[in-house]
Amino acid sequence: MTALHARQLEALGAWDTPALSNALDNLRLRAPNAGYSDGSLTRITGTGTIVGRAVTARMLARDLGEDGIPVARLHREIADAEGPVVVVIEDGDEPPGAGAFLGGVNGSLLAALHVRGVVTNGRVRDVSELRELGYPVYAQGLCVARSYMRLVDVGGIVTVGGMTVCPGDVLHGDEHGILQIPAEALPGIAEAAEQIRVEEESVVGWSRSPDFTIEGLLALRRVRH
Repeated sequence: MTALHARQLEALGAWDTPALSNALDNLRLRAPNAGYSDGSLTRITGTGTIVGRAVTARMLARDLGEDGIPVARLHREIADAEGPVVVVIEDGDEPPGAGAFLGGVNGSLLAALHVRGVVTNGRVRDVSELRELGYPVYAQGLCVARSYMRLVDVGGIVTVGGMTVCPGDVLHGDEHGILQIPAEALPGIAEAAEQIRVEEESVVGWSRSPDFTIEGLLALRRVRH
């Protein structure tokens, strides 16, 4: 990763996720209904904004199966990744959530590797310990047990919360959810977001001023909120 690329990623931490989603809409680099997590995921722990590149894995837990992949393989992928890392784990069970990969032990090991966040369509446990680790966790909720949890793939394409994520994808997250940012958007997304912010602040300021009128509002012919 070049120094310029690293600075571009870090600069995105100053923006909220909806603002960057609006910027991507204006840049027309993805469909407006794609590239972000749906309402099935919740930020279980953590605050603030995360930005990083995806390191992916897939797990199963509901039923007894063949031995899985050692977790050390995931740790190696994280350690070898360039720049900040967001770990994305697909729970392949149907429905997901029979057992948790992330808990106090695995969470602490990921913290030692300085991950910026963990995203899963499954569930997590040991939430009190996870709150102390310093990175946000996104999941469908909590569960009690590990069950037959094992990793069955590391470094492949995964699907979580309605998003298809490839290793190395740039992810941005806050309390609203997770957003994918195409690599080709990095040079211009902050400028696009700033332009939208100026326009929106102008409209909001006008709506709160003595100059506001119904006639003026109708004349705007706004098609987006």
